[in-house]
Amino acid sequence: MQTAFRHHSSFSFLLLLILNTIFVTSPSTTYAVTYEVPVFKPASSFDTVTSPTFDTNKGNPLSNAAGKLFSSKYLGNSVVTNAKNLGYSGTIQLGNPPQSFEVIFDTGSDMIVITSNQCQGTHCSDMAHYTCTSCTKTPYSYNITYGDGTWGAGPIVADTVSIGGLVIQNQQILDITRSGLDLSSYGPGISGLVGLMPTSPVLNAIPPLATIYKDKLLDMNVFSVYLSQSLKQNQGGSFLFGGIDDTKYGGSINYSPISTASGVREGMWYADADNAYTGGVPVSGYTKAPWLFDTGTSFIAVPTFFAQAFHANIPGASYSSADQIYTLPCSGSQSFGISFNGITYEVPYQEYVANSGGSGNSACVSLVMPLGNYEMYILGDPFLRQVYTVYDFTPGASRIGVANVNVSNPSLGNEGLSGEPVPGGTVISPLQPSSGVRQRSLYSFKNMAMGLVLIGAIMTTRA
Repeated sequence: MQTAFRHHSSFSFLLLLILNTIFVTSPSTTYAVTYEVPVFKPASSFDTVTSPTFDTNKGNPLSNAAGKLFSSKYLGNSVVTNAKNLGYSGTIQLGNPPQSFEVIFDTGSDMIVITSNQCQGTHCSDMAHYTCTSCTKTPYSYNITYGDGTWGAGPIVADTVSIGGLVIQNQQILDITRSGLDLSSYGPGISGLVGLMPTSPVLNAIPPLATIYKDKLLDMNVFSVYLSQSLKQNQGGSFLFGGIDDTKYGGSINYSPISTASGVREGMWYADADNAYTGGVPVSGYTKAPWLFDTGTSFIAVPTFFAQAFHANIPGASYSSADQIYTLPCSGSQSFGISFNGITYEVPYQEYVANSGGSGNSACVSLVMPLGNYEMYILGDPFLRQVYTVYDFTPGASRIGVANVNVSNPSLGNEGLSGEPVPGGTVISPLQPSSGVRQRSLYSFKNMAMGLVLIGAIMTTRA
């Protein structure tokens, strides 16, 4: 009798331990921790018109001769582009105590760049300055050279960086101390930029995404971008680190691996596009090619042949050899289309047409612009405003996800990467669940199943 009691007590204790593991120690939430940075469009001529404005006297902003409205810039060996007053800016904090700065969030560059309080140069006094009080020096320096001859240089330092509450320790920062570079050309109050390339082509340079991955700061190594379709000031959108906001898109997210095509530099956000269209008509001569997703560019930049073929399908379009731009009617119906994995995404006519000034003008400027001698394709803001994009920076498995924007539907289905449940949770979302459904994580169900198996085995053995 005493032996039977001991066996019964042992079984009861083991059963209690298993049930405790299942129902108490299992994770209870399905939601990844996320960090969101609201971004805004600096004041510009966009604020007063229904379409973007463009000064035809300055010519093609992709041309080096066009001045500083638009510069082709080089960060190390990577070519990226930006436009005056058209970037999306947000706030970050650097150092301890934290110093706040308005910066451009740029998927087309690699480093965090900020203007130093030691800066010497033409435009240094025009920008807020970073004071390196808590930083540590590194033995490295970095140079930025722009196509129009402007430049910036300085040491790489390491300091604490906070992006939307995501704290990154010992993050490399390019501390601009010598400059002919006018960062304020991105917009009023802009003092730098945050590069969001996963790796850098520059030896010994470590981008913030590389540090985030190394230090395991996120549940999922992704960030997602929503840029408002509104052209009004202060209606920018957001960069969400660590997750996907399922209220911002409709349907499924369409993922493409980072392109490995010849000529594509490692670490840049390129995806291969199957085809391209003008109003549903394939662009003549185009074959599958890599396109750079660049939040720091306010144009769709293309090779010369593509620009010619694209505009040939638009009645009234003409090329100005003096300005190196295409003019076209201010109203039309031909969309810009591009397909990834057989799925086509469109930019409406009015979203890639810029008013050349004055409400009475019948001619506008196309923002699908020839890139001159560069054989590159760049998808800037006109495209990125139409879609919700996800950037997975997992080394060896980096990819870009695209879905059509649908902010009018707040009850879209939840989805993890590639439609699969998220490890450790069934949903990636910055939002609290609207009901009690699916509150337990995948690990909870896995633990429950394992517990039931163990109980069954024990009871079988006991019998």
